[in-house]
Amino acid sequence: MATFKEIRGQLIKKYTTNPTNPLEGQMWYNNTTGTLKGMLVTEAWSSSAPLITPRHSMAGAGTQTTALGIGGNNAGFKNETEEYNGSGWATGGALTTARGYLAGAGTQTSALAIGGNTPPVTGATEEYDGSTWTAGGALSPVRGYLAGCGTQTAALASGGHAGTPTVLGTTDEYNGASWTANPTGLNTARASLAGCGTQTAALAMGGYVPPGSTVSSAGEEYDGSSWTTTGSLGTARYGLAGAGIQTSALAFGGYTTTQVGNTESYDGSTWTASPGSLAVARNRIAGAGTRPAALAIGGFPDTTSTEEFNRSTSVITAGAWAAGGSMNTAQQNPGGFGTQTAGVSVGGEEPPNSNKTENYDGSSWAVSGVYPASLTGIGTAGTQTAGLGFGGRDPAGVTTAAEYDGSSWTAATAYPTAIALACGVGPQTAALAATGDVYPASPRYTDLCNDYNGASWTAAAANTGSARYDAMAAGTATAAAICGGTNPGSGATEEFNGASWTTGGANLLNISAGGSSKNGTSDDWMVFSLNAVTTTGYDGTAWSTRPSLATSRYGAGGCGTGSAGLCFGGRAPGFSTATEEFTAETSATNIKTVTTS
Repeated sequence: MATFKEIRGQLIKKYTTNPTNPLEGQMWYNNTTGTLKGMLVTEAWSSSAPLITPRHSMAGAGTQTTALGIGGNNAGFKNETEEYNGSGWATGGALTTARGYLAGAGTQTSALAIGGNTPPVTGATEEYDGSTWTAGGALSPVRGYLAGCGTQTAALASGGHAGTPTVLGTTDEYNGASWTANPTGLNTARASLAGCGTQTAALAMGGYVPPGSTVSSAGEEYDGSSWTTTGSLGTARYGLAGAGIQTSALAFGGYTTTQVGNTESYDGSTWTASPGSLAVARNRIAGAGTRPAALAIGGFPDTTSTEEFNRSTSVITAGAWAAGGSMNTAQQNPGGFGTQTAGVSVGGEEPPNSNKTENYDGSSWAVSGVYPASLTGIGTAGTQTAGLGFGGRDPAGVTTAAEYDGSSWTAATAYPTAIALACGVGPQTAALAATGDVYPASPRYTDLCNDYNGASWTAAAANTGSARYDAMAAGTATAAAICGGTNPGSGATEEFNGASWTTGGANLLNISAGGSSKNGTSDDWMVFSLNAVTTTGYDGTAWSTRPSLATSRYGAGGCGTGSAGLCFGGRAPGFSTATEEFTAETSATNIKTVTTS
C-alpha cells in the first residue's frame, strides 16, 4: 500500500495544536486530541445583500467585490445600474438606453453595455467610467439575448437573435470605438447563452437553438479568430450566467423545463458538476467574477437575490439577521441604545405611551428601571450601564432628560427645547443630540444640535444643514453622521467633525425610521427601512444594501453597529415584540478531522 508521503510527497507531521497557517491539502496529526487533521477546500454559494431593484435579464460585469448589475426587466425595461462593493449594492449611473437581454463586459469602472431589447432589439453600445454611461460604437447586426466578455477596449459579443425566430451565431469584436464582425461565427448558433473570458480566449456555453427552441449544452472556445467545439455542459440550459476565464470557468442557474440553480465548473476541456448550488434557482441571471469567486445577480422570477460563490479553504457564513429573544412588551418607536449583547429599549407606544425599560443580554430581555415619564420617541445615547434619554412626545415634545445606570433612571438637566424623535450619539458624559420634532410648532422639524457633558446641555458648534425629525445617527459628538428623517427633500446624509456638518453619501432609499449604531462609528452603520425588510449600511462614504430583515415593520428601535446590530419592536402591522440580531459575514479556516468512515 502506498504511503501518504509517496502519494503527496510529504510526511504527516505531529503538532500539539493545529498549525497557525495550514496549506491547502496539508494533513497533520494533533497529539493533543489524538486525531488526524487536514485543510480542505470547499465550494459553496452564500447569500449576500439584495439588489435595490428586483429584475431579470440584466448584464453583469466586474469581480465578486466590485461588480455591476446593468439594465434588465421588471414590468418594463430598466436603465438602472447598480454597483456592488462586496457587502451591498449602491445606485450607479443610469443607462442612456433602457433595455434588457443585453450583454456586459469589463470592470466596475470601465464597462460596456452591449445590445439588448428596448424593444425593439438594439445595437446600442454604451461605455461606463464608474459614474456615467456614454455612447460607444453601435453593434451590427442589432440583437438581444447575446453573450459578452472581455474588456471595455477589447470586448467580444456572440450569438443572440434580432427579434425574429432566427438565432444568430454572429461574433463581433470591439476595440474601444467600433465593432468588427468576424466572418467565423459560433459553430452552434444560439441565443440566451452565457460567455466569459477575453476577446482572444473566450468561452460560450448553453443557450437555445431553433427549431422549437431546443435547449443547448454546447460549449465552444474562441481563440481570437475562430470557435472550436469543446466539452458540453452536464445540464443543457439557457438563460444561464458564466464567470471566469476560458480555462477556468463557472456556469450557473438557467432554465431547462424549470428554473435551475445547479453549478458546473470548467477546466479547459470538461464541465464538472460543482457541489455548490444556488439557494434561489433562477434564469435570465447575470454573472460576474472568477471561477473561485463568482457573483450571481438577480434573475427570473424577478428577484433581488445576490449570491457569492467561493472555492476556498475557508468556510464562509453569510451575513444575516436571526431571531432574538422577544421583548416583554409589544411597542413601536422605543428609544434604543447600547450594543447587540447589552442593549436597552426605553419608552415607546403600546398604546398608550410607555415608561418601561428593558435590558437585552444577547439572548433575552429583562424588565428594568422606570423612565421619569411615559413617552414615545425618546432620544437616546450612551451604553447599557451609562445611558442618556432626552425629549419625547406626549403628545407634544417635552424637555425631560434622564441618566441610566443599567437598572434605574435619575432625572438630569432638562433639554433646552421641548422636542421628540431627536437622535443622539456618543457616551453619556459627551453626547450629541441632533434635530427632532418640535410639535406643535410649525414647521415641526428642526436643525438644532446640543452637547451634553454629564451635567448640562450647551449649544453644539453647529446645527445640521437640513432640519428634520425621526432621523438616525451614529458615531460620537466629534465624529458623527446623520441621515433620513421626516422633512421632504431633507433626507441627505451629513457628517460632523465636532465643528461643522458637511454633506455625506446620498441616502440610498430615503429611509426615515429605525436604525442601529448608536454606539458604533459613523463609518460602520446600519439603518432599517420604513415599512419594509430592507436594510442599508454606510461605510463613511456611501450607502449600500445589506441583508434583509425577516419581518417588515414600522417604528422599530435599534442599537449596535453595522456588523452587529439589533432591531426590536415596531409595528408589523400590530405592535411587535420581535427582536432580530444581525451578524456580519464571517470566515473560518476549514480544518476537518479525517476518519476512516
